[in-house]
Amino acid sequence: MSRDLTRRSLIASAPLALALLGSTPISAQLAAGAAEADYDDYFSPDVPDLVSLGTDPALSAEVQKALDIIAKAPSQGTPLDVMQYLEAIQDTNRDSELYNAGWKVRWNPVIVTFFQATKTKPAGDTTFWCAASLNWCLKRTSFQPTNSAGSGSFRGAPGKTAQPKPGDIVVFRHADDTLAKAGRGHVGLFLERTDDAVHVLGGNQMNQKKHSAVCRKWIPTKGSTLILHSYHAIDAFRRV
Repeated sequence: MSRDLTRRSLIASAPLALALLGSTPISAQLAAGAAEADYDDYFSPDVPDLVSLGTDPALSAEVQKALDIIAKAPSQGTPLDVMQYLEAIQDTNRDSELYNAGWKVRWNPVIVTFFQATKTKPAGDTTFWCAASLNWCLKRTSFQPTNSAGSGSFRGAPGKTAQPKPGDIVVFRHADDTLAKAGRGHVGLFLERTDDAVHVLGGNQMNQKKHSAVCRKWIPTKGSTLILHSYHAIDAFRRV
């Protein structure tokens, strides 16, 4: 198998049965697919450094822009404040690709920074950066990260709660038991919920295009690829 693959080829069955946002009822959002697909993000099992990004190195100006964006992220407050900052990024590279989303032909240097700052690495031959981005937000605001690139690392985290509040952590496991035992799933920040879905703000979620991004999505509590595992109070991650 080629080392550098499109994310679509690797996550055809990925754990993100997500839906579009908007004024559409939640049930319809959950049933809908991504509209007006544009491109599949670049993927490589090797996360590069900021000097050589993938097989098509980022321009030095792009790297500097990414560092500037990271530097401006809030360091006070909560991880939700940081994730909302990342979600709101409108800066693009010369190919009109957002700095808070996957790029078409190489790693986005902002996403690379998530892995580097948390000292996390890809697991196996697929990399889902939801956990890396959340860990970066935790670390940025002096909360305790799990220091793992796997969403499964949050399943045993402290602060389990049945009454989540906005900004708490929500964890999903893969619906396939074998993949779930391997740590596959998804993690993000809780916003709100209904009887059968959770509104999640997080990284590596499909936005209104085919590529992944920091955005908010309604995720079914019991979908075909993801099943709600647990909620964790964000205050339990505060450093003593």
